[in-house]
Amino acid sequence: MNPEQWVEAVEGVMEAHRNAKNAPDIIRYFRNQFGSFGLKNGDRRKLTKQFIVATKQFSQKELVETIELLWSRSEREFQHTGMELIDHHRKKFDRSIKKVLQYMISHKSWWDTVDFIASHTVGHTFKTNQLRQEDLYEWNESDDLWLIRTSILAQLKYKSYTDWALLQELIIPHLDHKDFFIRKAIGWALREYSKTEPNLVLDFVENHTMSGLSQREALKIVNAGKMK
Repeated sequence: MNPEQWVEAVEGVMEAHRNAKNAPDIIRYFRNQFGSFGLKNGDRRKLTKQFIVATKQFSQKELVETIELLWSRSEREFQHTGMELIDHHRKKFDRSIKKVLQYMISHKSWWDTVDFIASHTVGHTFKTNQLRQEDLYEWNESDDLWLIRTSILAQLKYKSYTDWALLQELIIPHLDHKDFFIRKAIGWALREYSKTEPNLVLDFVENHTMSGLSQREALKIVNAGKMK
């Protein structure tokens, strides 16, 4: 089975399980940017799990081709399957993974794919040196808000392994950013790290000017602890 046949097979299964009742609500949820088969994520994962397993023998080139085909389709379930496909096969890539991840982040961009890619695949591949600090800096300096968001969220699940100096360097240039998704990402990243180092996060917030959204998000856990 080649990439085109694989995508056609995935499409056939999702089409067979199309939920016309759910689809309009899902499309509205994504602000009419994408189509939908009306499948909930759990149901879609069950349908596509066997297909992802079947790509075991796909080469790096075939995986990239598959991603491009999935990203060319209108229904959002295709992109959700694609992000999980690459995460499943991330060890097949070396430094070359940057190109495919950047493509996925920068095309048909919205928080649902970007946040998974950032916190899972980028997070994992940064740990293994497939992605490097220079890549996060490059994305952080981009005009693409989704690449900026990804750079900030890359260490989201690192806990005590978070490079605090790096996180600050990625956040500080965007403290006055006007976009909601960047402000939210700053607060989210700080909030997650506050579970490990609440005093560092509190000190950072007290000594930097940021949006109300970023500050509220950053201090949610810290303030909840004070109220106990």
